Amino acid sequence: MAAKYEGIAKILVIIGGLIAVIEGILAIVNQSGWLGLGVIVGIILGVVALLSALKPDDPIPWNKLLLVILGILMIIFATWIGGILVLVGGILLFL
Repeated sequence: MAAKYEGIAKILVIIGGLIAVIEGILAIVNQSGWLGLGVIVGIILGVVALLSALKPDDPIPWNKLLLVILGILMIIFATWIGGILVLVGGILLFL
């Protein structure tokens, strides 16, 4: 059975993943010295969120618990806005 808010959750996860990837790329472009681990991890988490939403269950499962964990990790390592969007998308799948 599909979740009640699956469409909204998918849109939120796509937008959150794009924000994380864009912020990571901008951090790489604007920084001339050593890159922090958070930038690289943020880009990877953003790509994982995008793959989970755009191609569900093919490379990465479309799973509500995975999305909540990705959202929390994105908030910690990468971006607040993108992480919160992915987190809200994961929580919407629980409803």
